Amino acid sequence: MAAASVKAQTVLDFAGSTYSNNDGGVNTVHRWANLGQINSVNFDLIATHIPFGSNNYAGGGGGKVGGTGNGTGYGYIGLPQSTSGVFEFSFVTGTNDTAVTIDSLEFSILDIDHYTDTTNDPDNTGRENVRWNSDSVNSGGTMSLLRQGSQVQDVGGNNLYDNRFKSIDSLVSQIDNPTDPTALTPEQYNHSLQLGFTNVSSFEIRFGNSEPDADDGGGRKFFFSGTSALVPEPSSAMLAGLGFAIVLLRRSRAM
Repeated sequence: MAAASVKAQTVLDFAGSTYSNNDGGVNTVHRWANLGQINSVNFDLIATHIPFGSNNYAGGGGGKVGGTGNGTGYGYIGLPQSTSGVFEFSFVTGTNDTAVTIDSLEFSILDIDHYTDTTNDPDNTGRENVRWNSDSVNSGGTMSLLRQGSQVQDVGGNNLYDNRFKSIDSLVSQIDNPTDPTALTPEQYNHSLQLGFTNVSSFEIRFGNSEPDADDGGGRKFFFSGTSALVPEPSSAMLAGLGFAIVLLRRSRAM
């Protein structure tokens, strides 16, 4: 069956969606149902973990937060300590999982910082990191870096990834967690990335949590959100909004 085509950007309403997962360990599939509608097409977002390597994400929490007064809310996936996970994000119809292709998306990854516990991490290595390949999008789609925040660094590609980003701040770099995806401080904006997609129905992102495993049940949550375009207001400490956004929140609990 041919993919349904979404001809414009759309608000992703995580606050109004329904979250579920299959509790599949390394094969976990997260779903946010009834996430949006455009051109009379209802669609869901599925995030499927793709196992790789020896430090695989294994399960971890997921869900949604936000509601009235907090924009459209967030969806999230939690990564336990000292793990990484490749996730395929797919837009599908809610009835039969037919692929939904969106013509243009602005995809933002926010709040990229790092672990600040010098007792468990004296070498300051516990950083959140984000990796991707520009060809890890469905056939016919494109993926490109639109903007890099001043406090994140591309540490260079390798044979697996075109881009690998991490925080470059010092230990005092804790970033306040955003409460509304349409209202970010300049500091939060500077710890963000923005990707651009065309003709996208699926793409892959790798999230890494190199926070040392201190047997304290810690972890980090990777949050997703989507509203309008990621553009800072010149005379305000707020942002006008986000494009299609994945929000990477700093210190939090994975489970």
